[in-house]
Amino acid sequence: MTMTTTPQAQATTVQRSVTVKADLAHTFNVFTAGFDTWWPRSHHIGKKPLQKAVIESRTGGRCFGREADGTECQWGTVTTWEPPNRLVIAWQIDPNWQFDADLSKASEVEVRFTAESGGMTRVDLEHRHLERHGKDFEKVRVGVAGPGGWNGLLQMFGRTANVYHPSVKPVAFILAGNDGLADRAFIGVKPDDLWKRPTPQTNSMLWIYAHMAATRTRMLNTLGDDYDPGLGEAFGRGAQVQDAGSYPSREKINEASREVNTRLFAKLATVGDAELSREAKGPRPPSVQTVGDALAFFALHDSYHVGQLAYVRKALGLPGVVG
Repeated sequence: MTMTTTPQAQATTVQRSVTVKADLAHTFNVFTAGFDTWWPRSHHIGKKPLQKAVIESRTGGRCFGREADGTECQWGTVTTWEPPNRLVIAWQIDPNWQFDADLSKASEVEVRFTAESGGMTRVDLEHRHLERHGKDFEKVRVGVAGPGGWNGLLQMFGRTANVYHPSVKPVAFILAGNDGLADRAFIGVKPDDLWKRPTPQTNSMLWIYAHMAATRTRMLNTLGDDYDPGLGEAFGRGAQVQDAGSYPSREKINEASREVNTRLFAKLATVGDAELSREAKGPRPPSVQTVGDALAFFALHDSYHVGQLAYVRKALGLPGVVG
């Protein structure tokens, strides 16, 4: 999977693209019928937690989130349905992030799917006519163009749509699931609590999250990509605890995590039998002999730290991540 950012055509348009390792029909199906498999739970305008994200597969279909009690919070309407090549959605979320039923005040999200060589599919997204949201439309533009906007969302989509080797697919599934849980773990956490350690023996949530990014970097390096996100040794196993002001900012950590994930899931999609059977290099548990073993171990390690995020979240007095 590769990600590109296209310069904006104008201040009222946001364009993003992603290329995934999957055929055209599969890619379109994951984006639409499989919307719930990749859409993050944090992106919901309802008052209660999101249970299911839905795009109804037809012109005039609703785009909505369903909560546990059956409440459905609509955020858009399908205006063009041309599978497997094109989809247009009226974005009906106003600058206050509330649903506006007036279609004349909705911007448009067009998604085009183009088959490329090697079983790849390019997905081009254009969010346009943002000026229709009125004088405060810039709030919408900043939201959809920012780190939590379409760039990150297409990254999540791409890693779900990728077709992986049968032995790699469970690893990718676990990592993607962990990302969803980690995303939910930070919902409602106050900025002052990001570096808070509930006990002297407990790491803070943001340290744990950065450690996960650092460990996924090792996973990426194991697969032959020498990328360094610039987090240094501050988040390594056994690192000495520092004052919060000595660590990178939350934005820097998030940026590093996103780039590592973009590279990692793209690399995982290329792994085959030869790579899986290759001897693993570097420090590792005695039971890890091959790259395939290493991938399984890294997925286990990643899940362990997601559990830590959930534990610290509850220690801070917030509701659990699951349930």
